[in-house]
Amino acid sequence: MKKRTKIFFLSFIALIILIVSCFLWLLSKPSVRFMLVMNDVLSPSTIEEKELNIHVESEEIPMLMYARTGGEKKGYFFLIHGLTPKSYKHPTIKKISQAICWASGYTVLVPHIRGSETSRDIKYVCKDIANIYTELRAKYPGRYNAFGACVSATILLLALNDVALEIYPEKIFLHGPFLNGKMLADFYNKSGIEVDYIVKLANAIRHKSFTDSEKELISKAIIATKPGITDREEMKRILGEKLYFRVEETPVDYSEFKEINELTLFPKDRPLPKCKYYITHSRSDNIIPYTMGMGLYQYLLQRGLPSRFVATGAFQHSDKANSLCALISEINALMDFFDDLFDESEKL
Repeated sequence: MKKRTKIFFLSFIALIILIVSCFLWLLSKPSVRFMLVMNDVLSPSTIEEKELNIHVESEEIPMLMYARTGGEKKGYFFLIHGLTPKSYKHPTIKKISQAICWASGYTVLVPHIRGSETSRDIKYVCKDIANIYTELRAKYPGRYNAFGACVSATILLLALNDVALEIYPEKIFLHGPFLNGKMLADFYNKSGIEVDYIVKLANAIRHKSFTDSEKELISKAIIATKPGITDREEMKRILGEKLYFRVEETPVDYSEFKEINELTLFPKDRPLPKCKYYITHSRSDNIIPYTMGMGLYQYLLQRGLPSRFVATGAFQHSDKANSLCALISEINALMDFFDDLFDESEKL
């Protein structure tokens, strides 16, 4: 009996050691660390968030910096926030910054890019991004990668055309980008309420048919949006029923947006950058369909640029329902994708 108890005890200890070893091995994988944070399984305690300013062309630009406490500093991830009034302080931006930092060991830099809730022209936003990136490269020398999501993913590519090729990021991670603005505008104009209402608000704030007082209400509605699918009933309360439906029904005809295409993102007269592109896109994206991210990926391959693409259910654009189940079903493809992205030993 004692012998049997001893065998059981030793087997139990061996099982615990095996489980702990497997867990530690998984945590050693950058992809696993990234996905655990993004799916709210873990919140890393070794990430320090610091707010500071970066001086760019006589202006002080606020910025958040995320860095691992202790350990070797490996490089920098330049992160552009999306179409949100919370801009660089948005909860999702904070989460992805921590996930990238913990997974890669890179310090993540998230500057405030003005224009999310205003009618500011894209060309000025791009100019700001290029100037801020260039200044950061000078202030914090080292290896650089970059990240952008949604419309801002494509805007990031556009802005980087104004950056010297020798300081272009080595890797660019894009979530939910598009290749052609006219095609996307046509999709918005035909899809009705299937498209998230934040798209309608962003269009209206720049549309000439709305008065200044109406745009003030539209700006308030944008500021009131929260992570996830936009609450249309809340938008209706803020805007009033009449303005709410005008915003819904106003066609997307913003000329700067519609002029974005493969020739503006990668001009034929500019040498191609030495960069590898990584694209993820949610299959259920209700802002930019995943086929548009696939279109960008196919174009990059056509131009001979090294690229990877994953259409996923684990990283939703606005609704993360059942994302953990999707993560488990896609784990092999996602681990391969993110381990490659966060492999800092690779040099193009």
